[in-house]
Formats: sequence, structure tokens, C-alpha cells
Amino acid sequence: MAGLLLDPASDRWADWGLLDGPDPCRQQNGPQVQQAFRDFIVAAYPGYAFHTWAERLIALLQRVADGELNRLIVCCPPRLGKSLLVSKLFPAYWVSRYPTRFCAIASYSAELAYAHSREARHYYRAVGHPLSKDSTAVGNWLTPERGGCIAAGVRGPFTGKGYALGIIDDPYKGPEDANSAGQRQKLIEWFQSVWLTRAEPAPQGRSRRGFAGAAQVVVLTRWHQDDLIGWLLEQESGDAPQHWQVLNLPAIAELPQQQIKFPATCTIEPDWRQPGEPLCPDRFPLVELEQIRIRAGSYWWNALYQQRPSPAEGLLFQRAWIRSTAGTPAPDGRAAQRSFAAVVLSCDLSFKGGAENDYCGFCLLGLLPDQEARHPAALAKARDEQLHSSAALVRSPAEPQEGVHRIEVIWSQHHRLDLPGVVKFLGQTLASLGKGLSPDAVLIEDAANGPAICQLLQRQIPGLIAVRPTGSKVSRAHAVAPLLEAGQLAFRSGNDALISELLGFPNGAHDDLVDAFCQGVIWLQTQHWRSQGKATPRPLLFSR
Repeated sequence: MAGLLLDPASDRWADWGLLDGPDPCRQQNGPQVQQAFRDFIVAAYPGYAFHTWAERLIALLQRVADGELNRLIVCCPPRLGKSLLVSKLFPAYWVSRYPTRFCAIASYSAELAYAHSREARHYYRAVGHPLSKDSTAVGNWLTPERGGCIAAGVRGPFTGKGYALGIIDDPYKGPEDANSAGQRQKLIEWFQSVWLTRAEPAPQGRSRRGFAGAAQVVVLTRWHQDDLIGWLLEQESGDAPQHWQVLNLPAIAELPQQQIKFPATCTIEPDWRQPGEPLCPDRFPLVELEQIRIRAGSYWWNALYQQRPSPAEGLLFQRAWIRSTAGTPAPDGRAAQRSFAAVVLSCDLSFKGGAENDYCGFCLLGLLPDQEARHPAALAKARDEQLHSSAALVRSPAEPQEGVHRIEVIWSQHHRLDLPGVVKFLGQTLASLGKGLSPDAVLIEDAANGPAICQLLQRQIPGLIAVRPTGSKVSRAHAVAPLLEAGQLAFRSGNDALISELLGFPNGAHDDLVDAFCQGVIWLQTQHWRSQGKATPRPLLFSR
């Protein structure tokens, strides 16, 4: 019997079974030298290919294991091998270094989280580390020192369990999950109420470099602007920034002006490649990536492979259509350089001022007089002048002309305001607008706010018009897009937030400025642009 217990083939736990004796093969002479993560990989996975991107990620994970880093975000394309490193090899290495502490793995399903944990357990054992005899389940395996690894699906049960290293790997099952605002919100609520509450504080006397608690590693392929990583980055502008280290790995290196912008509180690992170079040419050469780009389409290519859910060139609204004009945003009117035929302040209102509620969007737009934008041939005909035959070569009014546009975005802002805040903001804004920029009308959407609120605002705000929208916000954006493409709209400097929302629409985290912009453009076009070329605007005020 003793022989069987001492037989490595029968004693699967390698801890001498019931004899509970020291294993002479595991005795160390002198202090043990801490193994590096890269050396652990070589021992546990002898055929692993250390590509450049993997070396960068391994170095960051080593810093997590050494206690030098406790907030890490990793964004990379699908099928690259991120889960092998982050969710299988690294938990095994981390538990081998801290056998009294727990690592937790969460993915979109319990099955996937268990699969990661099963592989981590295998690599932990492959290099000769023992397991506890009484707990070897794939979702909860222990070391003899009573540390180990736990796993569950996101929104799954972690009650009663704590961790010193938390790994969230691919929390979204697919596009339907990621594009659902309800599913995204449920994940964030689980992250706040369950995941973060299970994080262990740092052991007494072992808090290093100001880190007070468990290390967090979040790795995913981007699906949506407002996914978990988008939400985490948005929180960086709050009162308690986490100072995330970010490794962002697009499949093809981009030009600096195309690269996603991260909060100033984050530390970004620099891309070592030249623009146009593939991330891992041994696995995904450039030719194959170009084929994937064609098959996937622009949106999914930019989101999944370039880690930029809001494409640099835009979705419905293209970056190439964005035109700038002279002048700066001028709430006081002093910088106004044009005389407008009509000016409108378009508002997309939400009357809940909480931090998690929607913004109120405000967009001031001016319609240029007919004389400034009218086609030269049309002007000649209006003066009863005889046209030369070469007039046929002049571009039609539908074609964009250099420096000529019909509607100008003067400024745009968004704020979280309640009803009294809206009234105060509009009153102060209207009072500050100088000559030439005082709006002829203030537009709000009738359907969203209800007749009672509209009537209240009409009594408080002079010139307010309640506009009943036609169609969805996407259909209204489709109506405005051709005008932007034709060069009929231009933006003064300072409208970056509006332009960013336009490029991300309809999949952006916010669309309040887009709604206000489209409402104003459609109203100006309908009320004045089509008014038979008259330069004098029609009366804009009416009573309900």
C-alpha cells in the first residue's frame, strides 16, 4: 500500500497522499529564486511562439505579478491568442507565486470561464505544482496552502468568494449582446455590485506603490463604444480615476490622427509599428487582413480588429465630409463674421440631471443668406442678364463649391440638467448672444417632453417652438447626411464633441448633440432653404 502511495503514477496529487510526508524531490536548498512569467511559459507550454505583441503583454503581466501594476486593459483582435496568455497561463503562474491567495476568472458564460480555469489548472500542474486533495473542480481548485482559482460567468455567482487577482476576459457573447443597451447596463451593474465587492484588500504591510487592493486585468475585443472598457475609460474623468495601463493592439497600425484617444489619467503602451504594419504577420499577414476587412465590412473591421468602435472615417457621417469654416464659437457674438438669414438654437432635452442620465444637447446654427451661397448662373438669371453659352459648364447648385455652404454650426454644447437648470441655461445663453447671433427660434422636440413641459418652456423662453419629429432619429440623420456630404454644412472650431458624436452615430455612447444638430438642420432647410430663394426669413414665432 505504501508503495502505491509513493508511486508518482498512482499518487496523482504529488503530495505523498495519506503519509503527509515531505517530498524529497520538492525540497529546495537555500532561498527559492522567483521564476519569471516568460520562463514559466517555456516550461508549461514548450511550443509557445513569442511574437512581439506577446512579449509586450508578457512584460505587463509580469509587472502585475510583481505588484508594480494593478490596473491593466488589453484590447486586441479576435483569434490572436490573448486568452491563452491572460486567462490560462497567467493565472497558473500567479497562483504558483502566491499559493495562499485567489485568482478569479470571469467570461461571458460559466462554460468559457471554466474552460479557462481548467487550462490554468493544467499549466499549474504541468510545471510540478501540487493541488489540494479536497478541491480540484475546474471552477474552484485549491493549492495545499488553500489559495487557488475560481471561475464563473459574468453576472454569475461570486458570493462568498474573494480574489486578489481578477481577470475579465470577453464579457460579451457577441454583437447582439454588446449592442443591447440593456445587456451592457446589466454587465456594468454586475461589475459594480458583485465583481468589485469581491476584491480583497492588500495584505497588511504589503501594499506597494500606492495600490490598496486586488489587481484587475480586463481583456476583450471591442464591440461597442459603450462596452465595459468604454465605460471604464469614461469613469477616468470622475472623482476616482483608476489610472489604467492600456495595451491597445489594432490589427493594422494606424496613423496618429486615426488612433483612439485615451483619458489623460491612463498610461498607453506605445505601438512599436509603422502605420500599415500588421500586428502578427506570422499568423495574420497583411494580405489576409485585407481580405478580412472586405468580408467583415467597415464597422466590424474597425470595432473588432482596429479596437475603434467609432471608426476614424465615421459610420453614417463620414470624416471626409466634415468641413471647417472661419470663425470661432461665439456665445457673446463678438466673433461673428457673417450675417445670417436665420439663426436657430436647437435643443435635445432631458430633464433628469443625475450623473448617469442623458445629456441635454444644444446646437446653434445659422443659415447663410441666399446671396452668399446662391449659384452664379441663378444670380444672373435673377437680374435678367443674358448668359453666355459657357454658363452650361458651371457646376450645378447641387455640387459642392469651395468655400460655399448654406448652414453653419456656430457652437454646440451638452450638459446634464434638470428642468430648472434647462430654463436657467437657456435664459443665460440667449442673454449672452450678441447681435447677429440672437436666434430667431429655439427648437425643442415636442414628443419627448410632453405638452405641459413645452407650454411651461414657451412661457419662460421667448421664441421657443415645439417641433414634432418625423421618423426615428436614425431616419432624420439619413436626411441630413446628403447635405453634409454635398458640402452644404460647415463647422466653426470648437465643435469637436458634436463631430465626435456624428462620426460614432448611430453606435456611439451619446447622441444628444446629433439629435439637436439634425433637428436644427432639417427645420432650417424646411422653413427657409426651400422658401424660393427669399433672403428674408419667414416669421418664426407662433402660439400653440
